[in-house]
Amino acid sequence: MNLGNPAPRTFEEGHPSSAGARIFSRMTSPNSSPVADELDQLVTLSNLVGRETRLVQPGGGNSSIKTALPDASGRLVPALLVKGSGTDLRSIGRTGFSRLSLEGLAGLRGVTSMSDQEMMRFMGDCMLGREGPAPSVETPLHSLLPHRVIVHTHDVATMSLTNVNDGLAERLVKEVFKGEVAYVPYVRPGFPLARSVDLIADRIPAGTIGLALAHHGLVIWAEDADECHDRLMKAIGATEEFLTTSRRGRLVLGAPRAGSTASDVRARAAEAVLPAIRGALGVSDRVILHLDDSEEILTTLASERLPELTGRGVATPEHILRAGTRPVWLDLDLDAGADQLAVATRQQIAAAHTEYLAYHGRHAARDEAPLPDWAKVVLVPGLGMVTAFKDKLNCVTANVCYRATLKAIENAEAVDAFQFIPEPAVFEFEHWPLERRKIEEEVERERKTLLLARRIVVVIGGGSGIGEAAAHAHAEAGAHVVVADLDGSAAEKVAAAVATKAPGRAIGVAVDVRDDASVHLLFTRTVREFGGVDSLFYTAGLPPRFASVTELRREDLQKQLDVHYLGAVMCIAGAAAIMRRQGLGGSIVASVSKAAVVPGKDAAAYGGSKAAMLQALRVAAVELGGDGIRVNAINADQVETPLFLKFVAERAAGKGISVDEQLEVYRKRNLLGASLIPASAVADLAVLLSSDRFKYTTGDILTVDGGLPEAFPR
Repeated sequence: MNLGNPAPRTFEEGHPSSAGARIFSRMTSPNSSPVADELDQLVTLSNLVGRETRLVQPGGGNSSIKTALPDASGRLVPALLVKGSGTDLRSIGRTGFSRLSLEGLAGLRGVTSMSDQEMMRFMGDCMLGREGPAPSVETPLHSLLPHRVIVHTHDVATMSLTNVNDGLAERLVKEVFKGEVAYVPYVRPGFPLARSVDLIADRIPAGTIGLALAHHGLVIWAEDADECHDRLMKAIGATEEFLTTSRRGRLVLGAPRAGSTASDVRARAAEAVLPAIRGALGVSDRVILHLDDSEEILTTLASERLPELTGRGVATPEHILRAGTRPVWLDLDLDAGADQLAVATRQQIAAAHTEYLAYHGRHAARDEAPLPDWAKVVLVPGLGMVTAFKDKLNCVTANVCYRATLKAIENAEAVDAFQFIPEPAVFEFEHWPLERRKIEEEVERERKTLLLARRIVVVIGGGSGIGEAAAHAHAEAGAHVVVADLDGSAAEKVAAAVATKAPGRAIGVAVDVRDDASVHLLFTRTVREFGGVDSLFYTAGLPPRFASVTELRREDLQKQLDVHYLGAVMCIAGAAAIMRRQGLGGSIVASVSKAAVVPGKDAAAYGGSKAAMLQALRVAAVELGGDGIRVNAINADQVETPLFLKFVAERAAGKGISVDEQLEVYRKRNLLGASLIPASAVADLAVLLSSDRFKYTTGDILTVDGGLPEAFPR
């Protein structure tokens, strides 16, 4: 396949070509400035590339254009617009590019060494103004190449072609790309890679359209964004065609192991294995989990050679940051009992950690501590791929990255033998201060500003009132939230509202606490979605039928008990079982209301059920304390919720007074003169009780009622 042989022009040789008139032509208007048109076209190119995970995985890749921009004095100067640090090609917009002076960046030429700190200071000094993101570590590479438009992918095809021994990789690149893409042996990204390219830049033949970077993807350049995209897709297509031919008719990962796991067995196993994984990996900092049990993944994990192949590394150093140095492989008997599965999971993860510590010891400086986030991918044949990170979105990113690694392994084995960078280079990249500092700063920020970072909270009764407020409050404190309610559509609506501010961190689930099967499904869905449970907030409520004890029917009592006592106990049991399996402690909080401690006329059914719930909470506190699980209650009254307002209306009707008059009665009876108390007051207390701020408090009851002396806990 011929990719074309245009003679590329450098920035110094002339102004932008006007050839970009195909997929980008719709972006040009007669009144637009050239710079605006170029930037819009770069945004489009970046988005097109970023949205294809076979080209780049989330957060990876880079793009740039050389143009002219005004400096501080307003003078137009040669400039580089390059994807900024922390941006994503999928969604990057005009403001996502760093703007730097090419005259300033020219100072990099001929520099033989530069520390990361020196490089970042140098690039900061080259910025044109202080707007926009900080420059990424790939900026020097883009600045030292003379070409106008550059795109850098971490595409599966090129990573497959270059994840073999150097000599073969160089020969394959020359063969597949017909000599129009140059091969660059591996060096660490950042200044070392830019320096390596700088040394060969003058020797790159005319007609070359890009670089194949060993273990680090493909760099393609052109005079405009359209031509760059066209060249990129032709190059990727040529490589994919070669790899498809190489794989044809071969079981390169080995024959599949006999047998498959039935879906019901897999579901039961997940209930035991996921919390055990979460507990084993979350000792210092909790993690969120994502389970990928697609047929494609299950088939791949069944391949007999995969355990050995995955131990060789990942597809690119970029994946070390997102998917770890290598996955943890769990060989489990999924037909075993839940307790046996949990024990085996912990034992095998402990063994993998011992291996990691040995690797760390081979390369670490004296007193250099091992990394706490050492494992991000766990492979479980028959169950699926589990990814672990600080939040769901990063878990999904890790999944996408490791899927790319699995495909690169398969392709490289079809060509020859998959081979990653040497172990010392892996350790260097894993501990790269520039990247580790970002992670450590984020962890520190979480600890300082978010009470419930990396926690998983189930809010039962979350469709309205106190539960709705609690769902928002827990998410604002950093938690992943399962909003559960009898009204499933209301739960989903609240979860969707939470997710607008906390993407990926809330789901809505229908649950009927009167039905054991429904409660079980709630907790299995929670485990499957996020990996476990750290906190339960129970605020499910049922409006009472006010009647004297002489007029109450058995069904009145049973209805209240089913929701406030029996349902609560079954939900406490479900959450506590998962918490025990995790071994990370936990928190259970329930809203019991004033009725649990203060007798009210005509409220024997309602008050009795709430008092029963309070007693169950106290018993649970006694039983679960040894597991580090705290159990507390909130005595809330006069809270502005649909249920309480209905309660007020019924009380008012019974007395023959207006609702406002009844509210005034409530206001006068409490010490602080409160009328309707906002639901957020209860929600905020629930967050505090779930957090480590109350880590030494259990078996307690706290009031949110404006101060009712008769309801003071005794």
